Amino acid sequence: MADGDISSFPPAPPLPFIARFYGTEEAKDLEGRTLSQILRFDDDKLERSHDYIQNLFPLPERSPVNPDAPLLDQATRSAFLYSPVRNHLRARLLEAFKRMAAFYGFTLDTNDTTDNHDAAKTAISYRYAITPSLNFFANARQTWLTRGDHNHLRITRIIRCLRILGLEPVALAFYQALIDNSGDVVSARSKMYWQRAAERPLHLPPAESDEDATGIEWLNGVS
Repeated sequence: MADGDISSFPPAPPLPFIARFYGTEEAKDLEGRTLSQILRFDDDKLERSHDYIQNLFPLPERSPVNPDAPLLDQATRSAFLYSPVRNHLRARLLEAFKRMAAFYGFTLDTNDTTDNHDAAKTAISYRYAITPSLNFFANARQTWLTRGDHNHLRITRIIRCLRILGLEPVALAFYQALIDNSGDVVSARSKMYWQRAAERPLHLPPAESDEDATGIEWLNGVS
């Protein structure tokens, strides 16, 4: 085989599952669902189903509710931040967040800050505003605007996942919108977890009570 023949190089390793789930491959989850199918769920199905959120917003920590769900590892983060398909992956992640934001009664507005409008849009070419929608109270009171609810755990997951996968501005805007609109209804404990997810160094999971813990080693020093 001739020197320099590209056929002599081993094929690139496949992208991690979450990258293929969000990518053009439309990989199916363990229940046989694609991302596009999940994003078409109505609000009732989003509320009743408990095994999709771990695919939409994966974490490095294993879910006790869905222990077979894929974990967010270093290769997945690299795909979303550095791979040739990173813009597509983060744009689709933003779509998933937009659907969940609507479920919780919020509207996501993006203002294009790209000077060259012919340039390929990236997920970080926008500023984000998250505001209550017209049906805010109807949606919020049925989902997260309560003292305690399983959606509070979902929200913690969403904030942490967005930060790890390169959409920290969205995560912080979401956190602020929650705080601004929660009043005294949501428990201090839930708000504490949201704050930890939004503000802690990424290697420390929100459930970790020891600020000096090792946490997720591959995220140590990552910002």
